[in-house]
Amino acid sequence: MTNSEAVLRRRDARVHPPEREDPEARYTAPGAGADVEWVPVAELDLSHSPRSAGESGEHIRVLAESQADLPPIIVQRGTNRVVDGVHRVRAARLRGEPAVRARWFDGDDASAFVLAVRLNVRHGLPLSLADRKAAGTRILCEQEDWSNRAIASAVGLSPKTIAALREALGRPGGRARIGRDGRVRPVSTAAGRERAKEMLLREPASSLRAVSAVAGVSTGTVRDVRDQLARESRAVIPAQRRVAPAPGAEPPRERSAPSAQAAPPGHGSPSGHHAPPGQQGGLDRSTALLRSLRTDPSLRFNQSGRLLLSILAVAAIDPQAQDGLVLDLPDHCLDFVAELAQASVQAWQGLAVRVSQRRSAPPARKQPTVNRKP
Repeated sequence: MTNSEAVLRRRDARVHPPEREDPEARYTAPGAGADVEWVPVAELDLSHSPRSAGESGEHIRVLAESQADLPPIIVQRGTNRVVDGVHRVRAARLRGEPAVRARWFDGDDASAFVLAVRLNVRHGLPLSLADRKAAGTRILCEQEDWSNRAIASAVGLSPKTIAALREALGRPGGRARIGRDGRVRPVSTAAGRERAKEMLLREPASSLRAVSAVAGVSTGTVRDVRDQLARESRAVIPAQRRVAPAPGAEPPRERSAPSAQAAPPGHGSPSGHHAPPGQQGGLDRSTALLRSLRTDPSLRFNQSGRLLLSILAVAAIDPQAQDGLVLDLPDHCLDFVAELAQASVQAWQGLAVRVSQRRSAPPARKQPTVNRKP
């Protein structure tokens, strides 16, 4: 198993829980009548309806006068609270029936309310707009980590309306929310896009799904980041330099080092001192220098240069990505990774010394060829 596959499976098990069962299928699917029981009307609690104005007397009379068998109601087990079917219970009382058919719901009060709203939005006497907004407000208070789309789907409103209700309540929620499919996704994809960008620059051949699992964003977001990188690459490299050099030809070397304009004002050459890794200034400068090196054909068009760019991209990982790697690291690997990281520090110091020696040494000159007569 490769490292990418291992990371993918670990993230799938932690970030992507199994999709939730359809909350309505058990109660509305055809043929789902094996769990129907008769429950005495006198034992039912009708005081938790999502309708603020109460039941409709006209609708109750229509149901009572109907000769058809009424569908089973839904009752919360343990409390006998009627989750769905208050009008049918009232109609049964008018008919003089001592019991009604019912299915049991196993769940807490918050889940029972969500199911009641879902079912009343989609069948029977629909909830009014005011009742749906009131239901959305209550779910926002009880299920703050639900996404706007998930709540909108439950109460029959648009996601924009739920977003406005969330803002009015002052309940922004956490950094991640649970979607309609039960998956946890970040509210803002800015950090995830940056992680996806770094991984694509370091491993361009990575699959969209592998990058999505590591970066914590959707595959569509990863595809958008990849397309953006391609557009940036085409915009930076002039048209006359997009063609690879002919076989055997020496690559152009007029830009073998990054331009001074790539570094922010006030900083020296690329070999100068950088800000500490935890400071934003150092990160911005390292990012600018690395971006400049990536656009240099003298590095991009030879194997040694591409290897160096890959190594530099790994070294330029941001602190947030470092935190994610450390948190995902198993306890039994901590000592080994710490030792290897320390060895990498020493190797980078040795590389820095060699580069400095190369910069201070005079440029090597080719010896003129002397034609000797035999």
